[in-house]
Amino acid sequence: MKTLLLILLALAISSLNLKAEPLSGQAKLDSLLAELPKAKGDTNEVKLLIDLSITIASKNFTKGLEYAKQGLVLAKKLESISSEASCYNNFGNIYKLKSEYGKAMEYYRLALRSNKSISNRSGIALSLERIGGVHLLQADYPRALEHYQKALKLYEEMDNKEGIALINGSIGIIYTLQSNDNKALEYYQIALKLSRELNDKSNTIRNLRSIGGIYLERDDFSLALKYFDESLTLSKEIKDKNGIAMTFGSIAIIFTEQSNYAKALEYYEKALKLNKEIGKLRGIAYDYLSLGDLYYNVSQDTSLKNIKRDSNFINLNEEMNLNKSIGYLLEAQKLYKKMSTLNELSRTYNTLHKAYYKKGMYKQAIDAHISYKELQDSIFSKENNIKMAALEKAREEDVNRIKIEKQEVQLAAQESEKKFIIYSGIGIIAFVIAILVLIAYQRKKSDKLLYNVLPISIAKRLKKKEHPISDHFDQASIIFIDIVGFTAMSKESDPTDIVQALNKVFTHYDSIASKHGLEKIKTIGDCYMAAAGIPVIQKDNTLRAARMAIEVRDYMIDYYTDHGFKLDVRIGLDCGPVVAGVIGEKKFIYDMWSDAVNTASRMESTGQSGSVHISERFKEAVDEFDEFEFIDRGEMEIKGKGKMKTFFMGSREVKVA
Repeated sequence: MKTLLLILLALAISSLNLKAEPLSGQAKLDSLLAELPKAKGDTNEVKLLIDLSITIASKNFTKGLEYAKQGLVLAKKLESISSEASCYNNFGNIYKLKSEYGKAMEYYRLALRSNKSISNRSGIALSLERIGGVHLLQADYPRALEHYQKALKLYEEMDNKEGIALINGSIGIIYTLQSNDNKALEYYQIALKLSRELNDKSNTIRNLRSIGGIYLERDDFSLALKYFDESLTLSKEIKDKNGIAMTFGSIAIIFTEQSNYAKALEYYEKALKLNKEIGKLRGIAYDYLSLGDLYYNVSQDTSLKNIKRDSNFINLNEEMNLNKSIGYLLEAQKLYKKMSTLNELSRTYNTLHKAYYKKGMYKQAIDAHISYKELQDSIFSKENNIKMAALEKAREEDVNRIKIEKQEVQLAAQESEKKFIIYSGIGIIAFVIAILVLIAYQRKKSDKLLYNVLPISIAKRLKKKEHPISDHFDQASIIFIDIVGFTAMSKESDPTDIVQALNKVFTHYDSIASKHGLEKIKTIGDCYMAAAGIPVIQKDNTLRAARMAIEVRDYMIDYYTDHGFKLDVRIGLDCGPVVAGVIGEKKFIYDMWSDAVNTASRMESTGQSGSVHISERFKEAVDEFDEFEFIDRGEMEIKGKGKMKTFFMGSREVKVA
């Protein structure tokens, strides 16, 4: 499901800034053509030519470019730099519509340069936003985030709520594509709230669909369908064929997850028909990939059991379904190669690899898998993740700085007001105001501190006077990480150096935990503990914990501190029921207890340097994801547990030593 869901979200990017209009299609085109003879050779005519060019471009690309060129010639004749910038943006939109992203980028940068030359902040923000959109389409997430953050800062300074809403939604898409659903949901909710306030139906539709996608990924089908249904209703209301097509694709994923393949096929074909009508290549490619995935799923023995024998839509012949799957995937591959959309192309290769393998076409399967891995390494590199974390941190620091500056201005204003009141003989009122401001400030400080030491959902429950907090979870995964070599370093190093080294390592662990959706529980000396599946239930908690373990292990390979000490790790994992809650009255601690917690700790302490040591039940839970390989360590004596069968775990790509 993740494959199709992420690509469906990415489709929203290509339609950013291209809103549905009251008039659309031929009716709008006729209206614009009727206005053209009345034009007076001024900047209004430039705007008319821009509108005309983008309207006709989806049906007649060459004609669209002709009107765009007329607009640019007129703008230069009028010596209107702002109109020139609008024309350059228009060229970018046309080429983006055609999926020629290199050309689109050239024109957006020309627009940015023009807007900067006249200090047009609105135009600068718009150009930055559109450059970010092209980077996002090309799966260059750090550069996309960098440009979006610059645009967001300008929109916030101008109090442009429409721009703020749009950028928050776009940043949400970046985090969704990077599998950071919690961060994505945070940005989507901001965007949805603002879009509703502005009655901006186009962006409301996009944000509803994005939030529905996150709940779909969490297997909350009823909540996902609620958001998709509202999105579909609004799309039909404004006659937005693009929005309708994407929502059909979203609903099809739900039916696929419920093994209702006939219904899923029906919705994918509806989406494909609409995308062909509007000529949206990304939409067509997505539908081909979706159909390829669907027919591959149908070819699986387990899937066939879920299909009624009298289905008129799905044939049960495995060979026929695999042929259809490969056929659709090859069509998707052609389009994604043409558009240079790396993320979607890599996912197409992944399903092709599986379909070829099942069909016995092993050479083609190997070639597809190699292409998939090469693209994945490019898209999800460690360097990208580090860049994105740095950008997000810089953004947070910038927001905090602005808040502090505003607070300082407000405090200065309050001080002046207080003096005025005192001079007016009403000193008591000023005193009360100052006390209230101080209380509010201290409350904000205490809230911030609470959110730093506890999960936000738990902190909010504490603020509502819910104490003690004690929750039971049927399934969670626990990871313990112990730094090997730290004790030796501690004996020989300055205390400041020790703290700095430990802070650097644990800060990176925090970033990895956040990336995979784990909650940091605590650190004890040089031991780091985190968990997946609490305080928010995650059905794939074992997969998340396993991925974090592998990434931490890889990060620590040949790791040296800034002062030349070699460090390594032992990692232990287990899963099972847990109780989690808050203990303490003055210094709150969110902790968890269970047999699984104790076992995970034992797995770490009995592991080996550079290894990921897991229990048998963790192996059984994570084995279904087919991402990892295991080495049977046999039975061994575990303190407090007796004889236990354990395993070393590695990824499919990295062999366990």
